[in-house]
Amino acid sequence: MSSPELDEASQSVIDFLNANVRKKDENNITNELKKDFLLAKKKSKEKKRKPNKKKSRILGRRERKKLGFYTIQRNTMKYNEMTPLNKVWCEYMSQLLELDQPVPDYNSKNWEQFSQTLHKADFHGSYIQVVRSKCPSYVGKKGICIMDTRNTFKILSSDNILTTIPKKDSIFEFCVNDIKIMILGKHLCMKPADRSAKRIKSYLEPDLP
Repeated sequence: MSSPELDEASQSVIDFLNANVRKKDENNITNELKKDFLLAKKKSKEKKRKPNKKKSRILGRRERKKLGFYTIQRNTMKYNEMTPLNKVWCEYMSQLLELDQPVPDYNSKNWEQFSQTLHKADFHGSYIQVVRSKCPSYVGKKGICIMDTRNTFKILSSDNILTTIPKKDSIFEFCVNDIKIMILGKHLCMKPADRSAKRIKSYLEPDLP
């Protein structure tokens, strides 16, 4: 039963079995050993490579900027295309601020919570008007916000003109249905995602001229 193709260790196992098993079982030795690959000419040394799982990675600001995430070309957006977004935003704010109930008074215990909720809101789709600014040319600018960045609002006016308004030195008025709300732009000078987790000092007074 020996074979020149078997290594010494395999042949030793076969000889041991032949010497110790019953005569009637000798014919089954070869078949049983093949199941365990002891009689194979050569065991495969190549291991199956597991496919590399690519870890998901969040794009950095520079990468997003390079891809054009923050670039909106002029004359590519129409005001009437943005009005449905404003309607959705009004519904969102109405539910967020619970405007089906009276707005709390400044001196009431509920004002702090109302103010914090307002400043943490998402303003994409809001109708914004600049009521005061250190730059006089911005006063009176109004339109639908199509981008809320760390330091600016990009608003699209009814004549389809896109304007970038710095937040820091301006006071904004937002219209939610028939309710008008004024906010200091300096309280919104952070990315929307960060703003939602930050506590705003609502007692600060405006420092505009």
